[in-house]
Amino acid sequence: MLKQKAYALGIDLGGTKTLAAVIDVASGEVIGSARKRTRAERGQDFVSLRTIELATAAINAANLSPDDPIIAIGVGAAGQVDRKKGVVLDAPNLGVHDMPLGEILGNQFGKPVYVGNDVEVAAQGENIYGSGHGYNNFVCIFIGTGIGSGIIQNGHLYTGLTGTAGEVGHTIIEANGRICGCGGRGCLEAYASRTAITKAIMAEIHHGRSSILADDVARQLRQGETVIRSGILADAIKQKDELTIEIIAEAGDYLGRALGSILNFYNPDCIILGGGVIESVDLLFETAVHRARTTALAAPSKTPILRAKLGDFSGVVGAACLGAQLTGYQFS
Repeated sequence: MLKQKAYALGIDLGGTKTLAAVIDVASGEVIGSARKRTRAERGQDFVSLRTIELATAAINAANLSPDDPIIAIGVGAAGQVDRKKGVVLDAPNLGVHDMPLGEILGNQFGKPVYVGNDVEVAAQGENIYGSGHGYNNFVCIFIGTGIGSGIIQNGHLYTGLTGTAGEVGHTIIEANGRICGCGGRGCLEAYASRTAITKAIMAEIHHGRSSILADDVARQLRQGETVIRSGILADAIKQKDELTIEIIAEAGDYLGRALGSILNFYNPDCIILGGGVIESVDLLFETAVHRARTTALAAPSKTPILRAKLGDFSGVVGAACLGAQLTGYQFS
């Protein structure tokens, strides 16, 4: 039985970029999209205006007929959220605190709005249309400005008692280690996120290490950028840049140890890894998988570890699907 065609808007509000897309939720197809840098450093009001700007641009790009408007909006924000109230409670990488995003978008577009964590909505996208399809229990981990995860349990999102389940980026992997953006020490995010990779490379260059990235790093500092793009990291590895290979391998090792711990503790059907740096940098993915296999106990070490199938669009597809469910839309 074919699902009824319906369109919903999905928004992936990340620390580095914001992506909005109109999705045919019956197929997962992207109909129209728009993206720009989030520019979190410009403050909360700017972030909300940018979100509205990109939502409008994506709807215009989709060129829907008046008879087939979007039925709902879904947002995945990089931080902790109150799903019932549609409020982004605390998002350090966005510079946002207590932002009523559901109300803001609802007033602007007159549609029901679902607000969730960015990686939990990506997990839902992978659950319905991506690498998680066919698995009942899995953990989806995305490596970006920070590190977050979504948990699918018995085919549905598991959010925990306080709605904050899946904060794998803030599990402690190094006692009294590096300071994390959350204010804690030794979090995985402080060792294996793209922000952490960038900081490590910049610090080594600052202390005199040679690297083909030196000019790019200097340029990005002048422009106020805070992360080295995934494609630049991948190119540096292809050119056998010793520093980049060393830092990426170290990040992959930390990530793999965390994955091994997840395999031991939760014993999921699979783990799915996503985010631009996972997509672009094979060394990070391969190192993490190898370390996970050697860290985990014998039985769980054989668990499949997969890349996200939907890539950059995991979040917007999942957000759109969760938004559509607010209207009673059913996924088989």
